[in-house]
Amino acid sequence: MQTLLLILLTLIAVLMLVYWLAPERLVHLAVQAERSRASLRRHERRVGDFNWAYLDSGGSGEPLVLVHGFGADKDNWNRLARQLRGRFRIIAPDLPGYGESDAPLGARYRVQDEVERLHAFLASLGVTRAHLAGNSMGGYIAALYAATYPTNTASLWLINNAGAFSATPSELLKNLESGGENPLIPATLEQFRSLLRMVMSKPPYFPGAVLDVLGRRALVARELRLKQFVDIIEHSPHLEDVLVGLQTPTHILWGDEDRLINVDCVAVQCRLLPQASHTILRGIGHVPMLEAPVETALDYLAFHARFQVSVTH
Repeated sequence: MQTLLLILLTLIAVLMLVYWLAPERLVHLAVQAERSRASLRRHERRVGDFNWAYLDSGGSGEPLVLVHGFGADKDNWNRLARQLRGRFRIIAPDLPGYGESDAPLGARYRVQDEVERLHAFLASLGVTRAHLAGNSMGGYIAALYAATYPTNTASLWLINNAGAFSATPSELLKNLESGGENPLIPATLEQFRSLLRMVMSKPPYFPGAVLDVLGRRALVARELRLKQFVDIIEHSPHLEDVLVGLQTPTHILWGDEDRLINVDCVAVQCRLLPQASHTILRGIGHVPMLEAPVETALDYLAFHARFQVSVTH
């Protein structure tokens, strides 16, 4: 008993030491653990001018491609992927400009640019038809991908997605229109913490040292994010102009407390998409896959079951 207690105390001491002296290492270990629980493995692949980092579960299931949002990366999907483990071949890339993929400042980052890059990336994997999902900017990309390559898109899952501009302005949009600073592109660690509080109504617990690591990464990318935001907002098509009548089976999921993109976008997009269903999660913000991964996964599986029945009958 004393030996077990000594081992436990030693482990606690080691973790505390890592927490205070090597928080980057702690973040790495935590991410690795989440990937392992989701049966995801990291890979790299050169496609065109970019080196891509991506997660892939492998297996023989139907491909489900998960596209992250602005300023985010592939690991935002780990907790959701854990709930879907074994049901699909899950592929979660870092888009060029984000995460561990190449991120040249001189490249263009319009939504249509990322669509074409994603198409080339999937082709390089031999994926010619996939279920496509995206959150925020990633949903914008996924929707435009489906409109551009409908025969390559088996179904579409939009999670609090950007790109529909005719809905009621959100808190974020009102702030930008009034000339305020863009909270999506923090300039200090405190602004980064404020951004997390704005994005999530029910954020998972993050130790303070971990938040500082993530915040410092965001500050390093600030110049690039400023350019990317302009490319996306000023030089990308509105979904209202490209989605009308798209027949791809689509499910729209939204958190009703989203402060970045108004929940009214659900109604806007349902009018555009004749094959769309939707779910609104109460008390959830902009990133349901992080705030409520179990509910988000169950909702998607229910949609997928309905979609499969409609295909076979």
